[in-house]
Amino acid sequence: MRFLRLSCLALSVLAAALIAGFFYAYHCSVMPGLAATDAVSAIKAMQGINAVVRNAVFAFSFFGTLAFGVLVTLLLLGAGGWPLALALFGTALYGLGAFTVTLLYSVPLNEGLANVAPTTENAAAIWRAYLEPWMFWNTLRMVMSVLTLAAFTASLVMIARTPGARVSA
Repeated sequence: MRFLRLSCLALSVLAAALIAGFFYAYHCSVMPGLAATDAVSAIKAMQGINAVVRNAVFAFSFFGTLAFGVLVTLLLLGAGGWPLALALFGTALYGLGAFTVTLLYSVPLNEGLANVAPTTENAAAIWRAYLEPWMFWNTLRMVMSVLTLAAFTASLVMIARTPGARVSA
């Protein structure tokens, strides 16, 4: 059971680190970079990004963070204490603050942008209406994902440091 708990926590940490980094990259480089270009190019680039982002590599981090978090929380029910509380906290943070936010806000914004044909006349208004709310929700997703990573990491460290920490193969 200990090996299973440690393995699931390690996968939770990995998935959370990847998704936090994904949202962070958008926060500090992708979206500011797109905003620094003309609106037609920014819209077309974001449409292209959104068309390819749903793939297996992304799925591991986006869905895996929640799935591994739920699984490790269930595995820790018998152990109790701070490791369980931190895993539950991290899972709830991610589930509400990143996963649900993505489904309720980011995806609809992306789908709305996918359905526009930008021209030099309409692109600036379309991009402005998209960029500000998208950045707000992405910042929330990023912060919640980083806090999720911290909670999962703390839980992993606590479990790994408990007596009998050596796990034989």
